[in-house]
Amino acid sequence: MADRAPIPVENDRIGPEAARLYRVQTEDGVELAVTRLGASASPGEPVILVHGTFCQRSFWVSDKGLGLGFYLRDRGFDVWIPEVRGHGRSPRDRRYRTWTAEDQMRFDLPAVQGLLQSERGGRAHWVGHSWGGVAILGAIGGGWLVEDQIQSAVVLGANITEGDEWLKRPLPRAAAWTVLTLAGRVPAGLFRLGPEPESRGYMLDFFRWKGPHAEWRTADGRSYWDGVRDAKVPLLAFAAANDETDPVPGCRFMFDVFGAEDKEWVLLGVEQGFSRDYRHVEMIVSKPARREVWPRIAGWLDAHAAG
Repeated sequence: MADRAPIPVENDRIGPEAARLYRVQTEDGVELAVTRLGASASPGEPVILVHGTFCQRSFWVSDKGLGLGFYLRDRGFDVWIPEVRGHGRSPRDRRYRTWTAEDQMRFDLPAVQGLLQSERGGRAHWVGHSWGGVAILGAIGGGWLVEDQIQSAVVLGANITEGDEWLKRPLPRAAAWTVLTLAGRVPAGLFRLGPEPESRGYMLDFFRWKGPHAEWRTADGRSYWDGVRDAKVPLLAFAAANDETDPVPGCRFMFDVFGAEDKEWVLLGVEQGFSRDYRHVEMIVSKPARREVWPRIAGWLDAHAAG
């Protein structure tokens, strides 16, 4: 058997912190960048942090050395942060405008899972915020992530059924369609949505999934929900009580449908004993989250460590 080709890796820095940057190819030939925190391999449990829409790795790790990624690293975890196709250090090419949200589930996340298998083996924990959480659960439901290689999943604000009502109204849909056709992307910076644009193909998936005839189905017509109902991966799901982007009912529906017996629901609100009714980004990126949310995530990962 031929030796496996080495995966390209570069020394990197995030502000004052050392990191390594891996380059991996997806099955459809797209290059992804995956950051691994620390200057050398960690023996700790591997954790993969998946960002949401309009984001990159800076959502998890700031140039000031702050963020959930560094917190988990300091707790002894081996932290990996992929940037999905066309985001952050993952380059864009001429196909960019056609890249879809489903491509991220079908190709990007499995490529990351394959990278971890080749570099260290064993099972990894997956953590995702917003679309990142939906992508993890959708990739499990679609059969693209191998459940036997997943230790547990943590999702925050994972919802595909509620919100974005404008997608159901003809005039806003038509205006958005025109912008996407002309520009090939959503100019996120112009609308202060985040540091990264999203491609035309990505947004058109949400036209299908949340439009007037909404169904969460794969491009070839399979229901994601069928696979989600059969999932066995332990799940911790958070929702933010004051989340206007991914409302609580949609997050709760996703949690209820997910088939695992070992699962836990956390609503981040004053009535539930938290210091505030959290908002969408605030549930990860805020000082209160450092005190109230990050330790809950780390505690779950510790409790679901490999035996």
